[in-house]
Amino acid sequence: MTNKLHIYNTLTRQKEQFQPIDENDIRIYSCGPTVYSDPHLGNLRYFFFCGLLGDVLRMIYGSEHVTQVMNITDVGHLTDDGDAGEDKMEKWARREGVSAWDIAKKYEDNFKRYIEQLHIHFDKLPKATDHIEEQIAIVKMLEEKWYTYEIDQDGIYMNTSKIADYGKLMWPNYAKHIEGLQAGARVDVEGKKNATDFALWKFSPEWQQRQMEWESPRWKGFPGWHIECNAMSRKYLGDHFDIHTGGVDHIPVHHSDEIAQAECSYAEDKPWVNYWMHAQFLNIGGEKVAKSAGDDLSLPAIIAKWYTPEDLRYFFLQAHYRSFQDFSWEALAAAKKGRQKLQIISPGDEVELLEQFREDLLDDLNTPALLAKLHKFGVPKWLDDTIRKLGIGQDKIEEIIIPEEIKALAEKRWEAKQAKDYAMADELRDELKAAGREMREGKDNYSVVPLEK
Repeated sequence: MTNKLHIYNTLTRQKEQFQPIDENDIRIYSCGPTVYSDPHLGNLRYFFFCGLLGDVLRMIYGSEHVTQVMNITDVGHLTDDGDAGEDKMEKWARREGVSAWDIAKKYEDNFKRYIEQLHIHFDKLPKATDHIEEQIAIVKMLEEKWYTYEIDQDGIYMNTSKIADYGKLMWPNYAKHIEGLQAGARVDVEGKKNATDFALWKFSPEWQQRQMEWESPRWKGFPGWHIECNAMSRKYLGDHFDIHTGGVDHIPVHHSDEIAQAECSYAEDKPWVNYWMHAQFLNIGGEKVAKSAGDDLSLPAIIAKWYTPEDLRYFFLQAHYRSFQDFSWEALAAAKKGRQKLQIISPGDEVELLEQFREDLLDDLNTPALLAKLHKFGVPKWLDDTIRKLGIGQDKIEEIIIPEEIKALAEKRWEAKQAKDYAMADELRDELKAAGREMREGKDNYSVVPLEK
């Protein structure tokens, strides 16, 4: 059975056969959520891709030989990539009337619950606030090697003009691109020497008490956004590891700055990471799904409309991770029907069929091709764990998840009917109908089902 995985490497801009540093110690780092609000469906699509990559690597090398780390950004950083703007954690803390620490804990817990529902596994989920010392240590290394400068009352910055290949992840002609950017870009932070320079450590203003700040050898403050990933990947995966993942929006700034920090400090034997993999955006109405979409495009919203996490996984499988995918409720309904149409079969030569399924997964995670074969041949009854985790090998109808508020309405209506309070029962029936549900009643019990249209 073939185990030759091929993946698209953003660094070289071509599909390559994956050659691990050590087959007994595969190491992957994935940029994770900033926990100031719930992840939207675009975030979930990226997390799904990361989980699928890890599953495929475990299929090849064995779970005991794969370590996958995703960070949790629970420290406030600024609202844009130019080291300006307002701290996201403190901004959302004011909105909800709680502390920044409470905000981080609430949305960290939500994130962990959502990925569990979506059957996404990471071996470690370290938090930025638990690794401040490691971040300060990297800043000190960069200072000692003269890659930094200080802006008074602002912070310590990386001088990108000292890095010959800065931005190599961006474009094949990255040098020309950077040259044009440096010449024409507006420098937002007063005192920055180059448009592409970025903060390693931001100083807390003397006139303001921040909720999240730490002592450092230079000045009380907080880390720049990019340094946390270097600190945590180094601690758990070492100075040189196999794969780093992120969204395509991380390529020009976040990941370019991570590379600069690593390869100028502790990973001078370049490259720091062998393979870079980036997932494309999820769109709605032709526009990228963003945090502003709110609660309408979240996993709880999916469940509230009588879809399951498996339906959402199947929807994500329909598009390749490097392609745009358009979300609509109609598309999700079609995905649900498509998943339900898959037939469980017991083919004669199951080993050969499983080999074909694996070939698609090993071809840069080609899930659309995998689904096409499953619809053509059917789903083998005895699938291995990797393919079964895709949510397409179930041989029973999953239990429908009913939101607690709907359960409460249904129970009240059942009690009203038993008490012969028909006016109240009718009122509660209308509330259920407005929520897209109806009760089906027997002599001694009832069930809640989606409202038939």
